[in-house]
Amino acid sequence: MIKTLKNCTIAVGILSAGNASAGGLWLNEYGDFAGGRAAAGASAGTDDPMTLAYNPASILRLDGSQLFVSAGAIFGNMNFDVKYSNPRNGYEDGGNAGQVSPLASMSYVNDLNSDKWSVGIALGGLSGAGMDYNDDWAGRYQATKVSLTLLALSPTVAYQVTEKLSLGVSAQFVYADLELDMAVPRLDPALQDGKGSLDGDDYKTAFALGVLYEMSDVTRFGLFYQSEVDVKFDGDLKVAIPADNAVGAAIGARSAATDTSMNFAQYARFSVHQVMDERWSVDFTVGWDNWSAMDNVLVSTQYGAAGIPTQWRDTYHYAWGAQYKLNENWDLTGGVAYDTNPVDSEYRNAQLPVDRQIRYAGGAQYSLKDSLTIGGYLMYMDLGSSRITAQRFGGDFEHNDALQLAVNATWTF
Repeated sequence: MIKTLKNCTIAVGILSAGNASAGGLWLNEYGDFAGGRAAAGASAGTDDPMTLAYNPASILRLDGSQLFVSAGAIFGNMNFDVKYSNPRNGYEDGGNAGQVSPLASMSYVNDLNSDKWSVGIALGGLSGAGMDYNDDWAGRYQATKVSLTLLALSPTVAYQVTEKLSLGVSAQFVYADLELDMAVPRLDPALQDGKGSLDGDDYKTAFALGVLYEMSDVTRFGLFYQSEVDVKFDGDLKVAIPADNAVGAAIGARSAATDTSMNFAQYARFSVHQVMDERWSVDFTVGWDNWSAMDNVLVSTQYGAAGIPTQWRDTYHYAWGAQYKLNENWDLTGGVAYDTNPVDSEYRNAQLPVDRQIRYAGGAQYSLKDSLTIGGYLMYMDLGSSRITAQRFGGDFEHNDALQLAVNATWTF
């Protein structure tokens, strides 16, 4: 009986953890000046070293050696409003589950004193999510705390095929980390919940490809492809049961090695940059993310394995923006981006409650001298209602948004 209960308890933890990796859409901005227009047109080149993250071919537009650094933070605001529940789950909301998440990136580009070749390297985040709910909220059996991070080091090389056509490729060395905490229900609802946690990390390789076509001095097109990243979070699943009766005392705290496998989807972006006159330019991006390829998340331990269906679908990305040259030193930019909803409410999970996203951004850049440019932007992210209609509780986020603030600097040597 005790062994059976132990295995069932761990299974509950596995099933609760299944969707922990089932979302975390790719980041579209990296703290650079293009972030001030929600990265509209970025795959057609941004003319700073971080351009290699949007399109490795676009580094050929940069002269000499250039170094870019950025820093910032995302300030989350997430308040879940419980619409229905039951006595077992309770009726408490999750409090403000939003967190303050620091951001940073850096890149370096060198033209090799060549008309045909350029190289570069970048370090920064590819994807991430973080939430911290109240421990007694109605959805605690799905999650109380979530942290998901993907970081990549990306050496890059680009080659100019013709006067107008350039190609580029980035090799990506990816580090992925997952941490998930949840409550574990007891067979006797009168007893205190147990606690479960899942953690794991992985190192993977991936790649990105870019094509840049400069039709003229005022019009250019960019195409970017990011490969799938198949992550296997190797770590531990831990379950702790309060010692409030014989069963709890016998089970206590248990740990099992676990593998949580999931695929971060491949995606593509196509961008256009058009100079209108000596002051104005406009930008547009359209994209596709292959999230429907992530059929399920596989979680396995020594006690067995479970494939958790995600029921996600492909998403589509659109961004529009403009840039205005105020004077010789100042450039201003602004834009808006929209990403479609990847999952219906009956399959959405509190671990990563992703919905459609709308981002509004504005930024500025100032040239201190020929060798140094500084800038920054502010972005408001409307993350949708993220309605959840689970079997035992449901509701939506009364507030679900975030502010992103970033500052950056570029040195030319």
